[in-house]
Amino acid sequence: MTPEFLATVADSAGRVAETFRSLPFRADRPYDPRPVAAVAAAELAVLCGVVATLDRPLVVDTPTRAEPLGVDLAGLMSFLQLVAVLYHGLDAVPPVLAVSAGRNLAATQLIARRVRDRARSEAARV
Repeated sequence: MTPEFLATVADSAGRVAETFRSLPFRADRPYDPRPVAAVAAAELAVLCGVVATLDRPLVVDTPTRAEPLGVDLAGLMSFLQLVAVLYHGLDAVPPVLAVSAGRNLAATQLIARRVRDRARSEAARV
């Protein structure tokens, strides 16, 4: 993967991780998901764009080895789509979504940090 690809992925994942960290979900309080849904949609677009520029498979390094960053990036992109779609148009998380919101938002932040750190680590080796 190119240094530009890795930098874009690290920066995008970092923005996701920071946004979700700064807006923690608390089931016992009203929560406006619009800021995290907007960031999820915007960063998903960034990541889709950078993946489209890649001239090799994303998740397979060799026929016998998966690329850890590619696998995690695919997972992050899935969570970003979930958050962007699930909370689209909501100005508050309804009680019926409260339990899943906590899991979804925490998992998205966790995988965003992992992708950011892996991309930074790989960029340092390139």
